Amino acid sequence: MKRSVMYYVISIGSNIQPEQHVAAAVSILTETFGSLYLYPRVYTQAQFVESNHVFINSVLVLKSSLAATELKQELCRIEELLGRDRTDPLRSVKDRSCDLDIIWQQPHWSEVWKTELTESYIQQVFDPASTQAPIQLGFQLFSERPAAIYFQAQAGDKFIVDQKPDALINWLETSLLCN
Repeated sequence: MKRSVMYYVISIGSNIQPEQHVAAAVSILTETFGSLYLYPRVYTQAQFVESNHVFINSVLVLKSSLAATELKQELCRIEELLGRDRTDPLRSVKDRSCDLDIIWQQPHWSEVWKTELTESYIQQVFDPASTQAPIQLGFQLFSERPAAIYFQAQAGDKFIVDQKPDALINWLETSLLCN
């Protein structure tokens, strides 16, 4: 029986070597899921965490036939791979190398969730006044705009398809939405 495909909106954050850990998480997610749509990466202050370290936060969308519980297990595996101790009962109030959470899911592509999610760190991703965080994947530096990232498993290539809004919409229609 074929599983239905869901579009998962994932928050991504780090405040321990955040430039490296966010880039590593994006790289692993791209290799695992093939393609994703990554929104701007921004510096944010810690919330609900006692820390002097600045976070980098972003949001990404990926398409998967995994159930939400299975996807969460995969996200936890990636967090652990990047150094997060998931057995620590205080992990939610401590600094973290990687934090990946499913914050929305839907069966069809839509950005309705952008108006539904009110958490400050999520809203800062979309605030033009937020300070953009430099993230490098391979030899490509992400700009302040969203990016569609594609992983071609046969060649082992990761590349940013484009960072222009019109090109991203075209890519979404032909790649993420149709596959």
